Amino acid sequence: MPINIGNLSLKSRVYVPPMAGVTDLVFRHIVRRVDKHCMLATEMVSSRALMHRPETRLMDLASDERPIGIQIFGHEPDVMAQAAQMAEAKGADFIDINMGCPVPKITKGKDGCALMREPELAREIVVAVKEAIQIPLTVKFRLGWDDQNRNAVQFGQMLEAAGVCAVTVHGRTRQQLYSGQADWGAIAGVKRNLSIPVFGNGDVFEAEDAMRLLEETGCDGVAVARGTLGNPWLIAQIDEYLERGCLPEAPTEVERLALAYGHALGLIRYKGLRVGTNESRRHLTHYTKGIPGSAPFRARLTQVTKVEEIKEILGELALKVAGQAGLSSFLAEVENIDFAEGKEPAGWESPITEDLKAPVNV
Repeated sequence: MPINIGNLSLKSRVYVPPMAGVTDLVFRHIVRRVDKHCMLATEMVSSRALMHRPETRLMDLASDERPIGIQIFGHEPDVMAQAAQMAEAKGADFIDINMGCPVPKITKGKDGCALMREPELAREIVVAVKEAIQIPLTVKFRLGWDDQNRNAVQFGQMLEAAGVCAVTVHGRTRQQLYSGQADWGAIAGVKRNLSIPVFGNGDVFEAEDAMRLLEETGCDGVAVARGTLGNPWLIAQIDEYLERGCLPEAPTEVERLALAYGHALGLIRYKGLRVGTNESRRHLTHYTKGIPGSAPFRARLTQVTKVEEIKEILGELALKVAGQAGLSSFLAEVENIDFAEGKEPAGWESPITEDLKAPVNV
């Protein structure tokens, strides 16, 4: 059953929401390789920073990633409206406003989840952005600032009345950050009081988790974020499980290692050697978690400085877990990846470094 967000009709109930330092063009390209229909969004982009650096490549989009949204954050209605217009001009299918980021670097400036403490200002931002764009507007927020100030239901009702087309609700307060357990019951309370589509978010690490979240909350869709780190296959698994009740075969350990190499190589090519290598370390550790005997290899991966080291370490791990046949399979796939690097989406040709730094490091 399709989900309609304004004039945008979705074929999937799965949404990969913005993650700072994660959902860049390289990651989203990998997601599109495993799932063609889920909804995607960029990393969050500072509206104020856009006024000074409108050319930022954080808003780079590829032609094959629709439906794709650009998320902006800030607390100045007129600046947010201008930023939304710039994002629309970039080709976004929808604009998402971040009103849920809990990181102190963001909230101390009245941005992110801090806006849940100032609902009238949040409403002014939504109204200004809504009037400035022609594409759908969505908002991501949390249950509230802390347990004493849980205002998600009222906040969601305000957003809907102001013209928001859909919302994503993370089942934690700002005070919790990412600790504790997501409160799906509270998400259900938001869904019961809104008529626009609601995506539930929090503690979805398996396809079965997504099904339970939808059943317990009544949400229209599920937003899966941290569960995709090192496991983009989860998105396709959720889609298949929700639609057909069965799970696709999980990737082999060698397939995981090959994709880890491809992800790292893509980051280095897109962002330059220094930034790309630094950012690839975190992804490499995620891909290798859970592989028996991978701990010492993971420690080495946190120190890599060039592609050859990444290939060597991952190859050694492939040999350890799957023998000579596994190593041969890994090297064959690496050869295919190296060859395919000349055929990636437009927008990857000009490596850049500092401009691609995420607003926060999660």
